[in-house]
Amino acid sequence: MGFTLKNLLQHIILLQLATVPVCMLLGAQAAPIRITLDTLKTCTQGLVAQTNITTSCCPAPDINLDVPVVDFIPKRDRINGHRVRKALQCLSGEELETYTQKLTKAYDIMRALPAGDPRSLLQQQRIHCAYGSGAFIQDDLSAADNYTIDVHSNWLFLPWHRMFVYFHERILQKLLDDPTFALHFWNFDNSLDGTKSNGVEGKGEGCFKPGHFFPDIYNNNSTSTFEPVRSPRTLIPNITVDLTIVAGVPQANIPVRFANDSAPGNRKAMHDAMQSGTIPRDFFGVPFKYGDARLFPLAGAGSLEFQPHNSWHRWIGGLTRFPSTATADPIFNPAHANIERLWDVWMKMGDNRKLQPTDPDWLDVEFLFWDENQVLRRIKIRDILSISDLGYSFEKVYDESWMDFVA
Repeated sequence: MGFTLKNLLQHIILLQLATVPVCMLLGAQAAPIRITLDTLKTCTQGLVAQTNITTSCCPAPDINLDVPVVDFIPKRDRINGHRVRKALQCLSGEELETYTQKLTKAYDIMRALPAGDPRSLLQQQRIHCAYGSGAFIQDDLSAADNYTIDVHSNWLFLPWHRMFVYFHERILQKLLDDPTFALHFWNFDNSLDGTKSNGVEGKGEGCFKPGHFFPDIYNNNSTSTFEPVRSPRTLIPNITVDLTIVAGVPQANIPVRFANDSAPGNRKAMHDAMQSGTIPRDFFGVPFKYGDARLFPLAGAGSLEFQPHNSWHRWIGGLTRFPSTATADPIFNPAHANIERLWDVWMKMGDNRKLQPTDPDWLDVEFLFWDENQVLRRIKIRDILSISDLGYSFEKVYDESWMDFVA
């Protein structure tokens, strides 16, 4: 039997994993990754994996790093009240108009903030760039030996991006002076109209419309949520995002697929990503601990990161293709809000899943983020595992569209 493209990719990944240090795969390291003030102060030039792109994305010189670091505990420090993140495709009428006005105003302000303000869109870009290009060196180790930090292609991916979107949302709330503001999500995984399916109507509140089109709210070229450096695909009406794109396909060769063509492929990609992972390493990615070298891209990625996450990044193209620039495009945030929603869905799916890593070298990883008041906050993975503790939930959507997929 000949190799399919998927077989070939899996074979390549297994070969890459064979080169990963045994101590990494077996969890023999005895310390979690910790981002400290020293990590920020020793930030250096980074390199985008699998490219020749070097980065200069350390904190701006006029950002003061001689400041206290304040622990952030969501149960204690969250904004009062509970908010619901909704699916963008179901916003309509006055609700859509109000949300559009607020979102546009927030990004107007964020884009206008000075470069030295860590809440500015430029600094939001630099944060993701530094964490995702090896610009941060593990404390007391050497960049020359690749002991740098990357929050992609390993078990840091999901929790780090949840934290990033969380603090980004708090910054938007502060800029709007509206603690009730919620950053709604792009439900790109749903390719079917659930309102027309048996057994869905009458199940209560929720959004059952397809969400696989690029959100109109981010496609108005006269507003601050628009980013001109994207693939032209995003501007064509009724084009479905393609969640089947894999690494190695040049942008020029990515086909333009319409809904009736790509929807089955999307549903299979989602089914495989969410149904096949029955142990933490399958879904979260391989361990990455203090003293581990930065991994070859894709070798350690969990199923959700490998596909569909990497696929929609490639489909949008432009700035979103690379971690050095991805967060400069505001679409990054509702797309990643959906990624963390899918993490929450996976947790509830059962089927013998071992829910999350219990290794303290994962639970005690420490990241630093600037909050809405420009205070540098230390936060651990163990503190962000419950979205209820973080103060929000997600609107019910039609996950059955891929859960019930049969090839």
